[in-house]
Amino acid sequence: MKSLLYKSMKEKIPVEIIYLSKRKAFTHRRILVKEIKGSHLLAYCLTRKQMRIFQTLQIMSISPINRPDYQQIS
Repeated sequence: MKSLLYKSMKEKIPVEIIYLSKRKAFTHRRILVKEIKGSHLLAYCLTRKQMRIFQTLQIMSISPINRPDYQQIS
């Protein structure tokens, strides 16, 4: 999982995650990782259109976005 997060950060490629929120609700997000610090990551959430902090332990699933319109974001 961490390797895909680092790839998102390095290559500026968004990924899709299933995240378990503090309220114990599952959310589906598309994010672009900006920074990884220990067990937290700072990412731009394409779903909410805001910078967000995610706990890596709360990420239940991660996958690359394979659609052509999401290949690279500047």
